[in-house]
Amino acid sequence: MPVMIKLKLPESLTQFHRVKELPGLAGLPLDPSFGLVPIDPRQSLYVVRSASIDDLDHRRKLSPEIIEAYGDIRISTT
Repeated sequence: MPVMIKLKLPESLTQFHRVKELPGLAGLPLDPSFGLVPIDPRQSLYVVRSASIDDLDHRRKLSPEIIEAYGDIRISTT
């Protein structure tokens, strides 16, 4: 299932190519068409999208910038 990964980033990391270099995101296929989306720039909160994420606790230890991950569920009318 696709996931959104919420990040708290310092100003120096607020570019998509820099986020991809975080150790905790290594090996994850981040969606370049989605990019890095600010959800609350005043609090330095951003999201990226990936096809999946494994071992979130380990990834958070590698990169404390990772706050949480949650399903990116598509909602449509019926």
